[in-house]
Amino acid sequence: MLTVQDKNTQLTRRSEAVEKVTKRDKIDIDTGLEGVEPDKAIFPIGTAASMLDVHPRTLRIYEDEGLVKPKRKGGRRYYSLNDIQWIKCLRHMIHDQGISIAGIKKLMQYTACWNIVNCPMEKRKQCTAYKCSGIGMKTTE
Repeated sequence: MLTVQDKNTQLTRRSEAVEKVTKRDKIDIDTGLEGVEPDKAIFPIGTAASMLDVHPRTLRIYEDEGLVKPKRKGGRRYYSLNDIQWIKCLRHMIHDQGISIAGIKKLMQYTACWNIVNCPMEKRKQCTAYKCSGIGMKTTE
């Protein structure tokens, strides 16, 4: 059983870790964090929103629309680096390319995200979704 002091120590360590993560000069969303698995959901909604420079409500809207599905722990949302990269891509499609949320949902039924935003091959090679699709692993004979 944890004592109050142990719980306070854990909370202090956790808040220090989150503080380190939220400092923009320490994080490059595209390359990730050293030693952090890209699919491990560790960022609470406030931290994820801060990393993306959006309001937490924006992330809730994307979730309500089915565009992102953060992990839930104890009723709280937690995002992975993969989620952060995907949301960054969503924001690019919405704000830079003028595609509506409804349009993105429709496009996602027919094609992969890297085809929608026409990502260059260099960026695709670093994209977890592209790697997981198996396309990047195929070799020509």
